[in-house]
Amino acid sequence: MSALIRNCFLLLTLVGLPLSALAQTWENLNPQQKDALSPLSETWNSLSEKQQTNFLAITKRYPKLNELQRQRLHARMKTWSKLTPEQRERAREKYKAFSKVPKEKREEVKRMVREQQAVSASASSVPATEQNQPR
Repeated sequence: MSALIRNCFLLLTLVGLPLSALAQTWENLNPQQKDALSPLSETWNSLSEKQQTNFLAITKRYPKLNELQRQRLHARMKTWSKLTPEQRERAREKYKAFSKVPKEKREEVKRMVREQQAVSASASSVPATEQNQPR
């Protein structure tokens, strides 16, 4: 039996498939990982290996978070899991751009973004019939 395991390990090494990829189905996660990643339970098996690896890294820090931090993390995971691949890519690009903003200007940028979001939210809440009427 050990020769079979050794041969499988050798084969996986040769084809470049890490052993971690074998155990990354939702069913194979341990209870602590499932707790930390619970918002992703529906979509976990469809995530890429890279995405799973990134999320698994979060599970190592999860026990150290307080309850508010855990709730915030879960809320962000839920939001992220509902984004399309294109929306995720745009979010990554925005994050990269924001990280290049000098620290002393970040609060100003955040304020401007919140104002823009408020304007677009109020514009979308106005019924279409009111938007088309001349003033």
